[in-house]
Amino acid sequence: MHPLEKSEPYPQADEVTLRPATPRDADLLRFWRSEPAVRRFQPLNDLPSSQLRSDLAHQRIADLYKGRGDKYQWVIQVGEQPAGWITLVIGNWEHGLAEVGYALSTPFQRRGIMKRAINLLVDDLFGSTQIERLEARCALDNVASQRVLESTGFVREGILRSYFRLRGTRVDNYLYARLKPST
Repeated sequence: MHPLEKSEPYPQADEVTLRPATPRDADLLRFWRSEPAVRRFQPLNDLPSSQLRSDLAHQRIADLYKGRGDKYQWVIQVGEQPAGWITLVIGNWEHGLAEVGYALSTPFQRRGIMKRAINLLVDDLFGSTQIERLEARCALDNVASQRVLESTGFVREGILRSYFRLRGTRVDNYLYARLKPST
């Protein structure tokens, strides 16, 4: 069993774990993506559950550890409750480049959950995959996401001007990155 498929104890009141997303999670992901607090800083498309289900059916988490594939998703669990998701998109296997994105459902925000989830994922990625540079982006107004990234060892590298369109307006984003520690 892979480390992200089992629970690791935490001293905090809420146990945070990650599990690979499956096609059964499509309706949940669709619901989360529709929440105003989740959409506030992200240009999330309205995707039908059938498309999300199909995308998740093609995901092979084992490929991540073999240096193959291009997109992976995990569900963040708080105790037995699904709370949000993390997406990993591989930019280039040869150079060990990937990007992480994430969101928590509204009732789980502001509880330190995302920090713990990101740390779980980053530790696993740097310890068990070929990924050496992990990037993340967030809107300049998304202070909560900036705090998560900075508290998990990501460094702000610059501003991506007019990076995407959000509700008809071009939005600047910060670029963050975390590098695999040298061994």
